[in-house]
Amino acid sequence: MLTDKEYKDLSIKEFTKAAKIYDSNHAGIYEMCKDDYPFVAEELKNIEFDNLLDVGCGTGPMIELFVQEFPNKEYTGLDLTPKMIEVASQKNLPQTTFIVGDSENLPFEDESFDVITCTNSFHHYPNPQVFFNEVRRVLKKDGYLVLRDYTSNNFMIWLMNHIEMPLSHLLGHGDVKIHSCKEVHEMCQKAGLQVQKVESQKNFRLHLVARKENVTV
Repeated sequence: MLTDKEYKDLSIKEFTKAAKIYDSNHAGIYEMCKDDYPFVAEELKNIEFDNLLDVGCGTGPMIELFVQEFPNKEYTGLDLTPKMIEVASQKNLPQTTFIVGDSENLPFEDESFDVITCTNSFHHYPNPQVFFNEVRRVLKKDGYLVLRDYTSNNFMIWLMNHIEMPLSHLLGHGDVKIHSCKEVHEMCQKAGLQVQKVESQKNFRLHLVARKENVTV
């Protein structure tokens, strides 16, 4: 098993290379990630918000979509890979800031955001519970988390975690673990996030909507 630093170093190395092609029409495996953006945008139609943080934003393609569909909002994109942020910043999106940062140590004050989104980045986090704790900390009262990632049934998750993940490390990918809906639900509850929706959808997708409860944890 790799250390936290080794996982993160692998992810940075992987996505430094991916940044060069991420916005192109030949992004390979990363092209599938873009299919999730409309599902997140659909959830935002039901949420009143003034500002939004996208964790694991990459080169900012999902925020580009948000800027078009939800103008006059403030957006912040955070990613662990400096090259991703460099490419994203060159887009000069209105009312948008891109910064390098760690999902497990969000560089923001308490209660900073109305909404946090996270798409196809969660399985790269060595300490997922810490991420959910940080989400709760920086969300405003009644703020929302919308997260999409990979999942499946227990057998397929076992195969992905015990067969696919070790192979992906040999290929230079920083994937850590695929989680079940039950695991994600439990981590949200432990962090003090009220799960409004968590389900396994087609194409091995986990879809989560959670709200910050106004309670002390």
